[in-house]
Amino acid sequence: MKIIDFHVHAGNFQLLRDDIQELLTHRPFEPDVNIAEVFSQPEQMEAYLKNKGVFQGVVLAECGPGTNYTIDSQMIAEFSKKSDVFIPFGSINPNYHNTKSEFWKSLKLGIKGFKFYPADHNFNALREDMQFVYKMCEALGLPVMFHTGLTAQKNTEQKFINPLDFQPLAEKYPELILILAHGGKPYWYQEASTLALTFPNVYIDTALIDPLSLKEVFPLLEELSHKIIFGSDWPVVGSYSALIKKYKEANLSEEIASRIFYKNAQKILDKALAKQEYSVSQVLIEAAHA
Repeated sequence: MKIIDFHVHAGNFQLLRDDIQELLTHRPFEPDVNIAEVFSQPEQMEAYLKNKGVFQGVVLAECGPGTNYTIDSQMIAEFSKKSDVFIPFGSINPNYHNTKSEFWKSLKLGIKGFKFYPADHNFNALREDMQFVYKMCEALGLPVMFHTGLTAQKNTEQKFINPLDFQPLAEKYPELILILAHGGKPYWYQEASTLALTFPNVYIDTALIDPLSLKEVFPLLEELSHKIIFGSDWPVVGSYSALIKKYKEANLSEEIASRIFYKNAQKILDKALAKQEYSVSQVLIEAAHA
């Protein structure tokens, strides 16, 4: 089966905080996988994902305390630059970065979208200095993903995790592709579903949602299936082979499975990257001559 994975993590494993190293390794992997090496080496990760049927993978930055601020846009851009599989998504942490400066830096590095972590990085997604980022992402065609649902990182207050927290952004920026990572697991699936069905620009990714529970947590799965995109949250999920096996056991219809695994993501990426090809180059040229 053709797969586009919208939720893959990478970085330098040795630089991660101890609890994050444990989070990435507490589920079993395939017997021949050295997780620290695959997570840290682009060639090994590309080979691993291709072997599992992944055609493209969105690789996510996370510049926060759990990663010791090491997995920033620059690291992910460099990790992805020699691969035809990886699509680099950056990270802006307004408690650590100047949001405008980090946005322009990320754009010049070739970042194709962003993931933000309000809970793990302790910021309200609606704060004023992030509005410039959302506005520019909307104008330039960069999709934006937010962590939703409970977070496993230590020292977090479990705030800014309800999908409804992001409804004002869906309303204010109707052309901004907004992806609710994890679908609000484990308590706010209904809220995520409501937003995805209400707003054309809102999508849900399946990261860490048990494939065998999809029909239960999303009772309107058929109606919702054109707004759901596959995300593994690898390596947090553990064995990719085991994850795909579970999806096969879920007995999804061929049409629903194809939408989730690649059709919806392909639609998002085709539109986003086509818009970026023109708009990003133009705005960078204008900025250079300003």
